[in-house]
Amino acid sequence: MKSREENMNTTTEKRIIQFLDENGPSFLGEVVKELKLSYTKGLEHISKLLEKGIIKHSDPPLQYEIDPDSK
Repeated sequence: MKSREENMNTTTEKRIIQFLDENGPSFLGEVVKELKLSYTKGLEHISKLLEKGIIKHSDPPLQYEIDPDSK
C-alpha cells in the first residue's frame, strides 16, 4: 500500500492536505478561499484526494478531513 505522500501527485494536493492537517475538518469553500483556488479546481483536487482515500468527508455537513486510515 502506498503512503499518503506517494499518493499525492500535485503541489495543490499537498497544500490541501497541509491545510486540512493544520485546520481540521473544513468546508470546500474554506479550502479554496484560503488556498486561492477556483471552486472548480478545488473540487477537482478534493475529488482526486477522495478517490485515493487520503481524505474523507462527513455527511452532513459536508466537510473534508484527512482520513486517519490513509497513513
